[in-house]
Amino acid sequence: MPDTALAIAISHDCDIANDNLDAEPAVEFIFARILEQSNGNYTHGKNPRVLHLDYTDGEKPVSLELLSSKRLIVQKDKLEAVQPDDTYKLTHSRQILQSWLAARYRRHALPNSLVDRLREVFAYIEKKGKKNSSGILSFRLSYDPEDELPPEEPYELWLNIVYITDKDDYRPMSEDVAQSLKTEFPRLLEKTKDCGNVILRKCEAISEMEFTLRDMRETVEYHLEHLSYRTEPSGPVI
Repeated sequence: MPDTALAIAISHDCDIANDNLDAEPAVEFIFARILEQSNGNYTHGKNPRVLHLDYTDGEKPVSLELLSSKRLIVQKDKLEAVQPDDTYKLTHSRQILQSWLAARYRRHALPNSLVDRLREVFAYIEKKGKKNSSGILSFRLSYDPEDELPPEEPYELWLNIVYITDKDDYRPMSEDVAQSLKTEFPRLLEKTKDCGNVILRKCEAISEMEFTLRDMRETVEYHLEHLSYRTEPSGPVI
């Protein structure tokens, strides 16, 4: 039923099974609720705070909503009489869940001087990203230099729009978004010209099959809430 509350164990399997309570005394859970259907803005880890994820309830597919803030650590000695509900299982979404949980500790803060210059561009990306959320997996960017710059010195920017290959029409849709961004970029940048210039070196759509691990290492994922990261301290990757 929609809005049913669930608790999902997100500690590592080995940690949960470890009987040494001195080494692994607790299990971490995240709360979830069942939805009528997923919202594309929250699938595939696009939003760092909210995740809509595919599960199965027996043979029936269900969509769950997880909030990164709704976590709870429970001591193992409190769980002795609790049995897991084996009817709920992850489908192909396990890696998505793992990446989303880890992303909270991997967030990359862009230089303030770059964010100020790209504020209107980011607003445009958010608008396009939300409108086409079903087919766009992520916006990945790289920039040079990686330091804060005075207004008179320009940044260089490379932007990739990574699209999902599940449907044929996602490619032309993403290519249209890339072309629209290239066309609108000078106009959007004009609104923040007092903050400095950004030279757009590349803006293109690329499929999730073509986007490599090396590409991931050399780029930063732009989340739809990326600007809010600047106010939060980063922690270690776990």
